[in-house]
Amino acid sequence: MRTPNAGMLNAALILAVLAGHAAPAPAHGRGGLGVDHGHECASCLALRARFDPATGRDTRNFARDTGVDHRHMKLELFIADMNDPVMRGVQTLTVMPLTRPARELTLDARLLSISRVTVDGHITRFDHDGERLRLYFDPPLPVGEDSRIVTTYEVRDPPRGLFWTPESPAWPGRAAQVHTQGQPETNSYWFPCHDFPNDRLTTEVVVTVPEGYTASSNGRLVRVDGVIEEVATPTGTGLAGYTRYHWDQGKPHVNYLVSLVVGKFDVVDLGGPSLPMPVYAPQGRGTDVRNTFGRTPEMVRVFERLLDEPYPWDRYAQLVVWNFAAGGMENTSATTLHDNSMIGPEAVLDYDLEGLISHELAHQWFGDLVTCTTWEHIWLNEGWATFMTPLWLEHRDGRGAYDLAVHGLFRSVIASDTGALPETPGMASKVYGDPWETFRRSANPYPKGASVLHMLRQKLGDRAFFAGTALYLDRHKLGNVETSDFRKALEDASGESLEQFFSQWFFRPNVPRVTVGAAYDEAAGVLTLSASQTQAVDAHNPAFEFDLPVWVRSGGGTPGEHSAVLRFEGRTATATIPMASAPSAMAFDPGLTVLCEVSCDHPAARSRELARHAPTLVARVRGVAALGGDTAEKTLMLLKDTALDRTLDPALRVAAVRALGESKSWIDTAALATSGVEPWSVRETIASVIGSLAGPGSAEAGVDRSRALELLERSFENDPSTKVRAAAVRAMGAMNAGAALPIILKAAQTDSQNDDLRSAAVAALASLDRKACVDPVIALTRAGVNSRTRPEAVRALAGLAKHDDTKVFETIAPLVEDREWRTRCAAHDALVDLADPRGEAVLRRRAESARDPYERALATERLDALRARLSPR
Repeated sequence: MRTPNAGMLNAALILAVLAGHAAPAPAHGRGGLGVDHGHECASCLALRARFDPATGRDTRNFARDTGVDHRHMKLELFIADMNDPVMRGVQTLTVMPLTRPARELTLDARLLSISRVTVDGHITRFDHDGERLRLYFDPPLPVGEDSRIVTTYEVRDPPRGLFWTPESPAWPGRAAQVHTQGQPETNSYWFPCHDFPNDRLTTEVVVTVPEGYTASSNGRLVRVDGVIEEVATPTGTGLAGYTRYHWDQGKPHVNYLVSLVVGKFDVVDLGGPSLPMPVYAPQGRGTDVRNTFGRTPEMVRVFERLLDEPYPWDRYAQLVVWNFAAGGMENTSATTLHDNSMIGPEAVLDYDLEGLISHELAHQWFGDLVTCTTWEHIWLNEGWATFMTPLWLEHRDGRGAYDLAVHGLFRSVIASDTGALPETPGMASKVYGDPWETFRRSANPYPKGASVLHMLRQKLGDRAFFAGTALYLDRHKLGNVETSDFRKALEDASGESLEQFFSQWFFRPNVPRVTVGAAYDEAAGVLTLSASQTQAVDAHNPAFEFDLPVWVRSGGGTPGEHSAVLRFEGRTATATIPMASAPSAMAFDPGLTVLCEVSCDHPAARSRELARHAPTLVARVRGVAALGGDTAEKTLMLLKDTALDRTLDPALRVAAVRALGESKSWIDTAALATSGVEPWSVRETIASVIGSLAGPGSAEAGVDRSRALELLERSFENDPSTKVRAAAVRAMGAMNAGAALPIILKAAQTDSQNDDLRSAAVAALASLDRKACVDPVIALTRAGVNSRTRPEAVRALAGLAKHDDTKVFETIAPLVEDREWRTRCAAHDALVDLADPRGEAVLRRRAESARDPYERALATERLDALRARLSPR
């Protein structure tokens, strides 16, 4: 059930999804794995990514050969004890050579213990180096005929791909659990496969688990059987009861989408006989399913209508699991979600998970029904899934909500996508080292892909855009796609040539950054606009070609509205607008038609007029935001009135509160804090602004720090919104007020939705930066703390080392081998941040002893970074 205040800040909702969806960057954003990039210029890095000067080799990434057609896979898996991280497996892989007899086949098989391989019943010679399984066929496999490769193997607690969460005293009463995560290329840690997205096959998973446990995989559940198995016991062997689940995915999908989840759940089905929609919730949380996922059936209907394509799979399951490193994963018919993905009754006021839910559901079409051929084209998966969230919000909350969401995406791209060719690759590029790099480019496939899809919708109109999308899905369903496939479908549906559009928005980095000058000739009655692109413009990066709409409101006794277009066919553009009087307000691209940063010197009076009279909600928000920093009485009055006006969209009101903060208006902000404003999003912003205004030294500027702390304490103690309470705690930290420590420590011991209060306490303790903060932060690094809060605490602890370097180091060092991936990564980063020579031995041991080459590379990179920090300059 959705409450009236849920999901008001839709742009923030989407950006939160983007932050949580992908797995955490293994090196805290400090470069690729296994290489110290600290002393190389951007041009050298870009060159090395494309070309190896030593060998002359092209190092760009192309699609891998499949060797054969992979047609079907059956996995027969056995877990004897959910607290012993060992799984036995027998894989039957059906393959067919297409053009020539196959004498060899190489499969990815990372850290598997391979004991036997047969082909069509005959023992086959193989080599396995811990990374790849090489099979030798004598006689060769015949062309055009199915051959069955049966591999017997064992999986032992791999560091990636399959994650084991045993029972633990740190989590009393929590059942053991197993889940998988195959994207981008990690399912080969639990079964041999062609671990690349350019081949599809049908799959079966038959898994036998201890009685009392539930197992989920892809597709439809064929049958469930109780079985008795002979198992090892401390005194020999014995019989035990097990349950066997047989899952069948009858339509082909790619290997990274194969899923296995085993655990104990409350299962609530939101669907019906024709399309089951079970939600696998943690035990005891079944009553929260409808609060969180209740709109899923409606989302399915909306997406089917928009895409003119029925939901493609046998069911749609959503599984909430422990220790999930990403936000969500769109495994075919069975999405996996992180363990904060349940909204309790106390959180329905201010939490909305429909951004994440709609994103993962959209992947069932974009990513699963059609899948990118290579990681170069990952935007076809992630950009589309991100774009479907604004489309859902448009259905749910109206066009204003859609526009605000797109505006948030635009702002994200404008802030991050600042590079230029050849140093920086575009969103769709073969230049990357590890596949994860394509998910984290500065030209990011999530917000930029979605933003450009919105631009295409605006450019072509809904009829042609959605017709082209439907054609794209029809042509390529159950297949693999590249960017050109989508372009051709849109061209065929619209009759327009889109090659240049795709070239400048998908294959090159950056966005237009435009400066506009405005001059009004009163005698001629003409407004002249002169604009120039200021980003790098050269042979590698020609000027963007686009139209920039302009809306102008004239002043005088009878205000009028005018429109014009700045048409860029090169670096500059001009436009003239006949007007009887000087402009009183101007808005550039108020309808969000182009992903572009525009700068224009507006006097405050124009921004006030824009805030009142702009033609779109987004343009009004921009007008309000532009007033930040202005201290004129008229401006402060407008901002305060806007913040208090309950008839206005919350996005406008939030922008007004932020602008008051930028204008250093303590009195007005303090007055707002006692006005009982709704909704929660405005109060949350007020709390944050109080913290920024009342920082150290603010008393000299007239801020009453005691009053500020009193207001924040009141918000923490009395506000019904967890988000407001968390904002108050963070603000106390920003104030750096020692008197706030008892409240912050109370927050650190308080359960809340998403563990947001403890997370806020970590941030506040880090900001306070006192010796008394060390032990409370250490407590939040321990096992048993929320898997998202622990890594935040680890990184915060590194910043407190000055108060007790030995205790901090001894806490962080062992965590490089923690079971939780996010905590392991944070510990590696923290050892670099500590710049403690003792960290060298820890990272060196990890680089030498980690079973996984990826984790050895992570430790090696962090070791190199630490040595660079310790080296005299």
